[in-house]
Amino acid sequence: MQQGKSALVLVPEIGLTPQLTDRFRARFGAKVRVYHSALSDGERYDTWRQMLSGTPQVVIGTRSAVFAPLPHLGLILLDEEHDGSFKQDQPTPCYHARTVAQWRAELENCPLILGSATPSLETWERIKNEGGRMKGQDTLHPSSLIPHPSLSLSLPDRIQSRPMPPIQVVDMRRELQQGNRSIFSQSLQEALQQLQPQGRQGLLFIHRRGHSTFVSCRSCGYVLECPHCDVSLAYHQTQADAASWLRCHYCGYGRSQPSHCPECNSPYLKHFGSGTQRVMQELSRQFPQLRCIRFDSDTTRTKGAHRTLLNQFAQGEADLLVGTQMLTKGIDLPQVTLVGVIAADGLLHLADYRAGERAFQTLIQVAGRAGRGTEPGQVILQTYSPQHPVIEAVRQHDYEPFVATELEQRRSLNYPPFGRLLLLRLSSPDATAVRQTAEKLAMHLRPVCDRTSCELLGPAPAAIPRVARRYRWQILLKCPADADLDRPALIDLRSHCPAQVSLTIDVDPLSLL
Repeated sequence: MQQGKSALVLVPEIGLTPQLTDRFRARFGAKVRVYHSALSDGERYDTWRQMLSGTPQVVIGTRSAVFAPLPHLGLILLDEEHDGSFKQDQPTPCYHARTVAQWRAELENCPLILGSATPSLETWERIKNEGGRMKGQDTLHPSSLIPHPSLSLSLPDRIQSRPMPPIQVVDMRRELQQGNRSIFSQSLQEALQQLQPQGRQGLLFIHRRGHSTFVSCRSCGYVLECPHCDVSLAYHQTQADAASWLRCHYCGYGRSQPSHCPECNSPYLKHFGSGTQRVMQELSRQFPQLRCIRFDSDTTRTKGAHRTLLNQFAQGEADLLVGTQMLTKGIDLPQVTLVGVIAADGLLHLADYRAGERAFQTLIQVAGRAGRGTEPGQVILQTYSPQHPVIEAVRQHDYEPFVATELEQRRSLNYPPFGRLLLLRLSSPDATAVRQTAEKLAMHLRPVCDRTSCELLGPAPAAIPRVARRYRWQILLKCPADADLDRPALIDLRSHCPAQVSLTIDVDPLSLL
């Protein structure tokens, strides 16, 4: 800013902006702006106008802020660069804020800093191959946020040499054999009991919000599903005297829970799986003395809710913060000495080539919330798959060995970062039209694939065939990293789609589901 230039700081989620904004404003005062989708139209207009003024400033925002109109840009910084929230795949256009930031840094001739304790495999591989240089930009790893020209820097130790918290892996199969039917292992129960007497705080992480994953009839096995999507409805607990509520996490459809099974009229409906609400309910039953705050997308919908809840917790108004992946990154709470992971298995067994990488990053990140103050921390990770390679790597904090194994698997399958993927997503309210269009596009793509040595997979129905009353098909192209893609041919595909069929082309998708 002393050079008359501005800085752009990108974070993956809105929930990370309050703490970061407070820290920047403590140093730079009123020169710090915030830009994200939760602002009102008036606030966004005011911020936009202030950015256009060209005065030196720091802009903190989510992925859309990468397009902020800063005339004199001197620095771009991506915190938690590995996070999938930097990728937009719906609605179009599809883009990754990290890629756009690289392009913008080249155009502005300014440094680009990428910071993460668990860098993405793409970033790690490019750093390794380019000797610390990333197309002439500044790239840092892991956890480093210090600008230095054309360097790859590592911070192997925490601030003040504080130790990483030990991770205790608990085999929940053994807990069940020993008669423990609680969602909390014996070790976690003992640790929770010690929070208040020791004047400390803890975090409990579970990867799903809501109360239960699905509701099923115990008599006939019928599962209550969304009428608009091919997914089950999740149970969300409302007020004690209100009707039970079922919600679709894909289209937002909601309905009250019926008193009897729609299929066999049995009254025996059971809730399966656990979410943040179920964890809160069990905590209230087993540990009534603990003061708990739930921190997920349901409790942070209102404006300012992120800041309010985190401030309450930071000021000691609660002993335990219970939440989803919003807890795993960027939160610095020195009094937190305990992190508990409920059902880590939900992150592991997904039909996606990035599942292992995402699970490792999430678990390492949430484990890193413990022991950030003067008191040492501990992490209790509950799983039914204690021998899983990801769990073992997390237990030992082994980033580089895990990455080496994961990259070797990616190389053998020609997946990114060694190959390129193009995912064509088609959707339509007409099931026949979308299927026929997918087959037609695949026919047009085969000559393109032959010319570019790409492999065509599909067409096939998407993993979730119907969302929001629209039927979905996919075509996947696996291409060599140096393939010269026929862009005009790809753009021309839209002309072969009827009006009722939408087509989205996603380059290097983060999820194939």
